[in-house]
Amino acid sequence: MSTDRATSAGTDDSDSRVTPQLWWLSGIMALGSFASLLDSTIVNVAVGPLAEAFDAELATVQWVVTAYLLALSATIPLSGWATARFGAKQTIIAAQLVFLLGSLLSGFAWSAPSLIVFRVVQGIGGGLVVPIGQALLTQAAGPKRLGKLMAVVSVPAMFAPLLGPSLGGLLIDHLGWRWIFFINVPLCLLTLVLVLLRVENAVAPSASAKLDVVGLVLLTPGLAGLLYGLSEAGSAGGFANGRTLGSLTAGLLLLAAFTLRALRDRLNPLLDLSLFRGRSFRYGTLTGFWLSTAMFGVMIPLPLYFQIVQGTSVLGSALLLLPQTLGYLIAVTLMNRLTVLLGVRNLALLGIMLTVAATIPYGLISAQPDMVLLSGAMTVRGFGLGVSMVPTMTLAFGSVPRELAPAATSTFNVFQRVGASVGTAVLAVVLQQRVEDRLPPETATLAQVPPGDGLAATLAPAFGATFWWALAFAVVALIPSLFLPGREPARDCDRPGTPGNVM
Repeated sequence: MSTDRATSAGTDDSDSRVTPQLWWLSGIMALGSFASLLDSTIVNVAVGPLAEAFDAELATVQWVVTAYLLALSATIPLSGWATARFGAKQTIIAAQLVFLLGSLLSGFAWSAPSLIVFRVVQGIGGGLVVPIGQALLTQAAGPKRLGKLMAVVSVPAMFAPLLGPSLGGLLIDHLGWRWIFFINVPLCLLTLVLVLLRVENAVAPSASAKLDVVGLVLLTPGLAGLLYGLSEAGSAGGFANGRTLGSLTAGLLLLAAFTLRALRDRLNPLLDLSLFRGRSFRYGTLTGFWLSTAMFGVMIPLPLYFQIVQGTSVLGSALLLLPQTLGYLIAVTLMNRLTVLLGVRNLALLGIMLTVAATIPYGLISAQPDMVLLSGAMTVRGFGLGVSMVPTMTLAFGSVPRELAPAATSTFNVFQRVGASVGTAVLAVVLQQRVEDRLPPETATLAQVPPGDGLAATLAPAFGATFWWALAFAVVALIPSLFLPGREPARDCDRPGTPGNVM
């Protein structure tokens, strides 16, 4: 079989025709990122079964989720440099191999500490896959074709995390917890074969690309400290814990130092914050940040509501989340038509307003809810997230020159991942505090509440109060979305490295 130079064919920016090679590339990149994004939520429903399997405390097993998130977030900033230095194709292959190794080791883990270590290996590979795939597609497509192709690539960005709990529940109930990791093996192998056969670099790698070592020393522990502090706040029940405050303070100080240096340094900082001078990138990224907080914030409270208050099984609670995935798929199907009809900004605003409206029934949730209403609201919520997240992502990536695509995708993904972490941690803190206010003295934690009984029913308002925070995050996302361009994702930057159109 001959090698298709999928990423070098038809890259003239003036040509809006999507070639078969570009469709192949978008499909391969979507497949390549699916497994790493799936693993961001597939373990959420396995915390209980893993604690039982390893005879470990829930606080320890929680690190199976947190360790992956920390490694993922700390690795993303390296994607821009790795793409420029070694080439996108070569880096994607290396990342897939590392992720494959981490998945196999996780599936064979013999204890909670070993699984946590192997999840770090997974996160290192997964952190490179998504932004490099998006950068490769951005470089190959050019701005006129990017909107159509990004709708394809963004499917795993929304679909995989939403599918994760349902698939995880199904695998755990029928095959065992090890298969939530083994399922990655065929996906990785298929991706590796397709990348080797059909993908070439759109921009040649350069041995002159320099790694910002000082920026790495500031940014990586800064992100890790911030996310660790947020995760500790969720498990400790608030931000008053000394370890939580220390981690958050250290993380914020390191990130502030990195920001000051990145804005002054002209030597290719690890994250190119000068991109925020461009209107489309700035407001697209900020909108994506707050939408991520709203989307991922409910991914733990929502299945817990069904499991504790309603008394459903792990699989049952996971399947109840599927309407949101259905709504998103409908949005992707109609995306091109809606963009032509409404324009980018109006479509994003409509999506955010639908997300806000569809979250209201969950803020008013009771122990005996109308499941038809909840399912319908979840479908609308998924649709709203879909028609708002895809345009903002397309605007952010399509507004920069091709040679800046790796830096743009790396920066966007870091903000999106941190937004997801903020949403998850804040809603976990709110839920725990609201639950503790309603528990009787003889019941210390939520884990001691018998699912579906009278005590569980009294906790429904605690979940409702938590969902109001998710609604607030979506409302905040309206502010930057008001400043998005109306229709065309025109480039803010006409010359390399000089973001323009400053507001």
